[in-house]
Amino acid sequence: MTSTDARRPAALPCSLRLAIGGALIALMSLNAQAEDGKTAPPPSPDILLGPLFNDVQSAKLFADQKTFADAIPNSDPLMILADYRMQKNQASFDLRHFVELNFTLPKENDTYVPPKGQTLRQHIDGLWPVLTRSTVEVEKWDSLLPLPKPYVVPGGRFREVYYWDSYFTMLGLAESGHWDKVEDMVANFAAEIDAWGHIPNGNRTYYLSRSQPPFFSFMVSLLATHDGDQVLKTYQPQLEKEYRYWMAGADALAPGSADKRAVRMADGALLNRYWDDSDTPASRVLA
Repeated sequence: MTSTDARRPAALPCSLRLAIGGALIALMSLNAQAEDGKTAPPPSPDILLGPLFNDVQSAKLFADQKTFADAIPNSDPLMILADYRMQKNQASFDLRHFVELNFTLPKENDTYVPPKGQTLRQHIDGLWPVLTRSTVEVEKWDSLLPLPKPYVVPGGRFREVYYWDSYFTMLGLAESGHWDKVEDMVANFAAEIDAWGHIPNGNRTYYLSRSQPPFFSFMVSLLATHDGDQVLKTYQPQLEKEYRYWMAGADALAPGSADKRAVRMADGALLNRYWDDSDTPASRVLA
């Protein structure tokens, strides 16, 4: 061995170099998005797991493609991806076994059976605690985003809170007298605006690239009917911040042009539109 050889670092396996390189590129892209005081968004499963994610979804290992999108890696995804690259071409390789070994799959929710003889109102009141979740802290590498307060989910395969759906949930909570839960959910959405600059479709990393119809002002107005107009002042910063998100680029638009969520019509009228900052297939439906 020459002195030059002695000083040369050992080469990393090609599979590991590719995995690390892909992750670094993804992280550089994500860091570039951290501006205007927004938190740099964590990578979604398709970015975190790259070809492994695509291969699992394409193989249709699970009847519901949301299952793997919601699975939690048991160790560093870079190491899992490197192992996958080394093993996948072996004759004895079993993709499903590999996934079950390296990921914690979401648990099936217990089927709720309401007591017999309930009125409709009693049935609805009984569902609120069943559908309430709390995720102040989440597992590392989980696609679920933590929220400071408890929240109500739709149930079934939907284990996270959704944006505009929640307004109608809040109407039900208010009718049931659960104003504390309404307060909690408004506080959660305000926290998301503070963190991401907008309210994502749902509290999952793979929902961060888009929002839903901006119902936050309706939620705040609903809460104000119970807690008073002080609520409007409390959440004014978040209301203004969400407005800026939806109107970004609007002032510079020429008639007949668009920029992200803002559209200037030919007659000069300004509209908003649905827009996803990501141009890749949704993680939960990739196939």
